[in-house]
Parts: sequence; C-alpha cells; structure tokens
Amino acid sequence: MKTSLFAFLIAVEILLFPTQSRSQGETAVPFLLITTSPEGNGMAGTTASQPTTDAFATIANPGQLGLISLRNLFNASTYVPRTDWLPQYNLPDLSYGVTALNAGYNVRELLSLPFDLSAGIGYSRVSLNLGTFAVTNSSGPTVISTFDSEEHCDSYSFGIGLDYFVRLGLGFNLKNIESHLSPIGTESEMGNGSASVSATDFGLLLEVPIVGLFTDLSGASLNVSPQITPFLDLSFGYTKANVGNEMSYIGAAPADPLPRTATAGLGIEAGLMGKSGNSDWKLVSFRVARQADDILVVRYEDGTFEYQSGLGDIGFSDNVVLGHTNDKVTMRRGWQVEVAEVLCLRGGSVESPKRSYTTSGYSISLGGLMKLVNLIVAGPGAQESWIGFVADHCDLQFHTATYDQTHSPIAGTRSQSLNLVVKGFSL
Repeated sequence: MKTSLFAFLIAVEILLFPTQSRSQGETAVPFLLITTSPEGNGMAGTTASQPTTDAFATIANPGQLGLISLRNLFNASTYVPRTDWLPQYNLPDLSYGVTALNAGYNVRELLSLPFDLSAGIGYSRVSLNLGTFAVTNSSGPTVISTFDSEEHCDSYSFGIGLDYFVRLGLGFNLKNIESHLSPIGTESEMGNGSASVSATDFGLLLEVPIVGLFTDLSGASLNVSPQITPFLDLSFGYTKANVGNEMSYIGAAPADPLPRTATAGLGIEAGLMGKSGNSDWKLVSFRVARQADDILVVRYEDGTFEYQSGLGDIGFSDNVVLGHTNDKVTMRRGWQVEVAEVLCLRGGSVESPKRSYTTSGYSISLGGLMKLVNLIVAGPGAQESWIGFVADHCDLQFHTATYDQTHSPIAGTRSQSLNLVVKGFSL
C-alpha cells in the first residue's frame, strides 16, 4: 500500500502539471509552477510582468514588492475559499490555497529625498493538499494508520522601490519548501516520505510612464480637459525562481531538481485619468501583457540533469516582443479592460509544450466604487468627504479567474481571492 500510494501521488502531480516534458523541465515539487494570483490568472498568469496592488504578486515576482511599497503601506490577500483541483473528478480533499501579506514604507519625506524611495517586507504561504490516505499492512485491508499528504512553501519577501522619472522594483524571496507525499518505513517504524529544501527567487519590475515623461521633460500638456489626462505606461518584468539545491525523498535515491524557472514579459496600459476629491482616478483603461516562461532544467537519458543559465530557451525579441512560440517555452498573453476602478474584465491564453488553454476573470473594487459615490455625492471639485478619505486610504478587491477551453483535468478550475490595501498614511 505504501509503495503504490507514493507512485499514485507522483502520478497525480504529473497529471496536475502536464507542462513538463521528459527531456526538459521534469522536476520535483511542480506545485511551485502554479500561478497563484486570481487577478493575474484571468490574464493568463502574467502577474510577473505588470504592476498591481495584489499581495499575491510578490510570489510571481518579488520586484513587485518594491513598486507596491512606493504607494502602499500594507496589503494582504487570501483565497476565498481554497481552490478545488481537478474539479471534474470531484475529489473533495484535493485543494490549493494561498495567503500573502506585505508591508512597506516610502522614506522620501523621512529622509528629505528628491525622489521616492521605499522598502518592503512580506510573507506568503502556498499549499497543496493531496488528501488523507489509509495505510494498511501486508496481511490484509486493516487500516493501521492514516497519512495526510500535502506540499507547501513559505516565502519571506524583501524589496526596494525607486521612483525617479521611471519606477523600478527589485526584490527577492527566501523560500522554505516542504513535501510530504507518502508514509515510508516498516509497520513498527513508520516514517514520512518527506523532503524539504530552501530556495530563492530574484525579480525586477520596471514601469515607464510614457505620457508622464513626455510632459515632465517637454513642459507640454496633453490634457483632454482640466480634470482628465491620458496615460500610457509600459512595464517589463524579469524573474528567476526556485534557485536552490536538489530534492530527494528516500535515502540515497537520485535527487530531483527544483523547477528553476526564468520569466520575462512586457505589458502596456493606456487610458484616461481623472480626479475624485483629492485622489487620482482611472476613468477607463485597457491593458495587454505578454510573458514567456522557461523551466531551466535539462534532463538526460542517464538520469542526470543540468540547469540552463540566463533566460534559457527564451528569446527576448522572438518570444517576448514578437510573441512567437517554440517547443520549450510557455507563452502567456492577457488583456484587461477596467472601468472607473470598479470593474475589471480579463481574458488570456496560454500555449505550452504540453497543452494550450484560455483564461477568463473579473474583479470588483470597493475603493473604486467609493470614489464614484464620492464624486456623485460631493460633486467635482468639492472638499473631500469621509467617503473620499476612505477611498484614498483603503481598498478591498475581489478577484476571480477560471481555466477555460482545455482538455486537461484542470478545465473549469476556478480561483477566488480577497485583497485588502491600506495606503496614503505617513508614519
């Protein structure tokens, strides 16, 4: 029973994450490859390449923490509820959950700097519950114990942000990864088929406000009206994730590599910005993003492996800029339409060596709704009300995403989260 259970759980993991090929990308703990953010998942999992206030974003790119800390004091996000994996098979114990929180501070006023400089710290936990299994002895079906199979990753994030003409976030995650797949041992001396390892993620995120740069450097105004201005922002994200040692479950058994992954992506957002009280308010915006991921593991027939360097098989101009695909890189493409910071509609597509699928999702923001109410109640140019004050300093967002149009067992998988943001306070 114990050996078959271990084999079954390995098979479940391969079934869950069929993006890996035998010659390249076959790794331990593939649950680390799941894109965690429902907000980003609606756009095909392009979170690493575009700025956001979602607390989950630091898992995809620790450089996000630098940008988040420039304008926000605190954010926290959690799944509501945990996501059911393989929903087509109706396995109630098979579930996935994520929780994250971040805190940061902009030290410009404290240090009397001519530019914005911030620092942030964060924590997140990603967990995959594989279920509870009965352990029997060799003489019959009598249950002698049960075993809870699960994997999780605890991450501690650190980031710095700089805003001087352009906005730059740099960061890293320190990760503790644990995998408990099967009971191993004898009936009199039970043990866990478990393994643990440490790893590190590195990331950067660059945002370039094209219209802002033009108006700052030229002195020209592009205002549509006294209260409405256009904006055009470009973003670039890069990460190298899961840099660490190999992982081995059973004694001297050959170790497996971690899913070391390189990610590079571009995003662009354009729209109109207005005012609600003292707050900037996105009236309407459209965003697109393109991102390439590559697992930097090459397997050989004799069981050995090696890690690729740099971007691996990602060609920046060919994959990221032009959007071409190849047989080793996962391409993600997403779009988003946002209205009054209240409602966001999203869609996207993923093409990988083993499967292709589409995604969809939406978000609702309480902060945007309060800005709209404040404008209606107080009127344009009126003194800020308590509604406007709350909208300036707090936001509660609901995000949801679904994997669509795929023949994989993950078809129909839905993830939902709540994200709290606190901003605009000086300590």
